[in-house]
Amino acid sequence: MTATRVLVVEDDPSVRGLLQTLLSAEGYDVVTASDGLAGLVKAASTKPALMLLDLMMPDLGGVRVLEELRDDPELNETPVIVVTGKIDAVPAMKQLLGDDHVFLKPFAVAELLARVADVTGGP
Repeated sequence: MTATRVLVVEDDPSVRGLLQTLLSAEGYDVVTASDGLAGLVKAASTKPALMLLDLMMPDLGGVRVLEELRDDPELNETPVIVVTGKIDAVPAMKQLLGDDHVFLKPFAVAELLARVADVTGGP
């Protein structure tokens, strides 16, 4: 049985590395992207069970990534959990994705890992 694939789209290398380490330690197959465009390309090629998405990124931000995902028939069912430092975007993201799918940085590790497990069914 192969591990559940999670795509982490985050421009901050320290946060991206932290998420990769945490998820890998839980047994997930983690793929990362450092910006929104790379995230969309990797989503198309790897078909992840879940995308962890930052909102504030250079070039293609998280909101645009979400729009592109929802417009792609092959990716529009991909679950997304937003992990952001942009506090003013949280209410709109919660309305769009649901309260449990939006985490404000700094996030509670145990809560995020529990939510990832809930969404994916575990590694």
